[in-house]
Amino acid sequence: MNTNNITFPHPILRIGDDSIGSTINPSLPVTTSSPDADFYKTEVTFLHNNDDLLKLINSGKAEYLCEATCTNTVFRQVFTSKTENIVFEIPKKKVKGRVEFTCLLVATEDIENYSNANAHSDYSGYTFDIDKGDILAHFGESYFSADIQYEKLKAVSSFMGIVENETEKYTIIDLKKSKIEIQLPTESYNLYRSGSISQEEKFAPIFHSSIVLNALLIALYNFEEHKDYLWAQVIDYRLQTEPQFKTLSIEDKENIPEIAQRLLGNPFERLLNGLNNVVEIQNEE
Repeated sequence: MNTNNITFPHPILRIGDDSIGSTINPSLPVTTSSPDADFYKTEVTFLHNNDDLLKLINSGKAEYLCEATCTNTVFRQVFTSKTENIVFEIPKKKVKGRVEFTCLLVATEDIENYSNANAHSDYSGYTFDIDKGDILAHFGESYFSADIQYEKLKAVSSFMGIVENETEKYTIIDLKKSKIEIQLPTESYNLYRSGSISQEEKFAPIFHSSIVLNALLIALYNFEEHKDYLWAQVIDYRLQTEPQFKTLSIEDKENIPEIAQRLLGNPFERLLNGLNNVVEIQNEE
């Protein structure tokens, strides 16, 4: 259900709409799952400060609602709550690919002569008859991919991999795979795979601040054209759900270098700390 472009006959509370002038925070469901679990666990938090809507909730005339749908499997289920938190489970066998969420506040019964003290002045002097099921607030829409291993999202390996390319002399960044592929020429790949490099933990910051960061920047600057790929869905989910990205829109190209560094856990700082440790060890010797 996409309500972003729908005009309602009564004022509703939603982001980017001045029909009701109250604070509302986007409700972005957070989905987690362990590898051996048979379900995805999802938690939604609804935040707003509108007194009239809170009174309707407390009196049982309205409730929070999260609708989960998956078009690939024709799955649809609605979860409701009288409190600002909803926690629910979706069986893994019932969904595949993109699972979408719509988060709302809806009337649980007919409400006569509804008005809201924080409504825009255009509604001044008017009241509305609300039918059971009508939307009173829209908290946002989100999704997750059932193909993503959510317990491994923080790992770089969840969206990027290094592979061999036997035909090229230079490194290729391939964005048209399930993961961002860094394709190294055979000679470079063999050096990378040698135990003295790839298995050495202290070299990780060097790779992250050079090869990995460069590949990620290329991917992020071409993000919009590759949204259907799994690596983009993994990154997009992190951008939507992690507080550190709340003020950084990927649509603003100036934010991309900072987004990349945050996704990699500040690789430059880790690189400099690592080099400093090497210097200190050498001085001690």
